[in-house]
Amino acid sequence: MSQAAQNQVVVDASVALKWLIQEEHSDRADALLADSLQPGIVLVGPPHLPGEVANALYRRVHRTENSITRHDAEAALNTFLAIPIQIVVSNELYARALAFALQAGLSSIYDSLYVVLAQSLNAELWTDDRRLLNSLAQTASWVRSIGDY
Repeated sequence: MSQAAQNQVVVDASVALKWLIQEEHSDRADALLADSLQPGIVLVGPPHLPGEVANALYRRVHRTENSITRHDAEAALNTFLAIPIQIVVSNELYARALAFALQAGLSSIYDSLYVVLAQSLNAELWTDDRRLLNSLAQTASWVRSIGDY
């Protein structure tokens, strides 16, 4: 982790899901989680993070390939909810996310919320969202690929 992100780490749902379901880069996401659970480190996310994780698990239940059972989804959600993640709620965050998404041409405000939260905390955002990484490759150095962890 860089010096700027020593005490706070922002993760998006693509990384959180890797803690719960084995997929590409789950090992790196697990390493990030282990490092982030050390004393003095705080995992942080925007208000929609738990909902995005729950939705991703729901979608996995209904997939035809690589699906999971309802029981597995419920257990995974309980595991996620037990991880100490500080959820940051701030009206200012929404205004900044809208402005950033419009300026950067992002496809969703949800992605922008992660990005501006990390920026406001001077932290790194870890993601496996290729579209987001490609959109911000030249403009947001604090957005990092979990594949590089």
